[in-house]
Amino acid sequence: MPIRRGPLLMIGATLVFTIMSGSVKVARAEMTTLDLIFWRGVIAIPLAYLMARNAGLTIHRKGLFAIRLGLGFIAMICFFTALKELPLADTNMITKIQPVLIALGAPMLLGKQERSDPRLWVLLLVGLAGCIILMAPNVSTGSVWGLWALAASVFSAGSHIALRGLKNDSSGAIVFWLQVGVCVLSAISILIVQGSITLPPPHLWWAVGAVGGLATIGQLMITWAYKLESASRVAAVRFIGPIWGILGDVIFFSGWPEPHVWLGGTIVVGAGLTVVLNPPVEKQRADQP
Repeated sequence: MPIRRGPLLMIGATLVFTIMSGSVKVARAEMTTLDLIFWRGVIAIPLAYLMARNAGLTIHRKGLFAIRLGLGFIAMICFFTALKELPLADTNMITKIQPVLIALGAPMLLGKQERSDPRLWVLLLVGLAGCIILMAPNVSTGSVWGLWALAASVFSAGSHIALRGLKNDSSGAIVFWLQVGVCVLSAISILIVQGSITLPPPHLWWAVGAVGGLATIGQLMITWAYKLESASRVAAVRFIGPIWGILGDVIFFSGWPEPHVWLGGTIVVGAGLTVVLNPPVEKQRADQP
């Protein structure tokens, strides 16, 4: 059975962004959201340029890219703000509504070709149920920070739908101009809100560098993924994100999962693997005699 590269790339991107989220949480202990976003862009721009220069930097659907940039910037502000006080478990749980929002919104905004087949909806719901089983015992939501995480999911879903609409543009160009746009928007916002840009403390440069580098790699992987598959199918495997955190606990901190983690994790991984390995309905019908 062939492996679906789009969902597989999203699984890898989810790992990258999980590590990045830990770095964001460290940096946000002493930095404002806007300062961190700005310096993330300063680091990400040259990396993105090196990745994109050979393929060209032209974007043809500039209006759609502007939507991608604007929604992505707002989502980033909300997400970084939530990570200031919200535990990673809570943040992971709340943001898992994003794949469902993408599956609902993509057909309405991009056309019926993005419509999810019934099997994918089942896998989306199974993945969400697995996340609830896996993480619910450790979640203590109910604060205003949870609303920031929910807002991040909504704006991020819109941004990802727009990214799917840019599937015919160069992945490298999209990522490069995204970093440039985010850096410019954050600089303007800082000057309006704070009056001046503040250098990160010396002991936090490693965290800021990790945020910038991992964000660039993760964005490139996500952009490639949406070029290859429908928005709903790619987003469906984002439910696997909490698994990376659990593996990190096991490998680096000798933590061993409790029974509910094994159950929820098995459901999430099973749903994710089904998305990666499952051929589309159209292909199955074409193969039938």
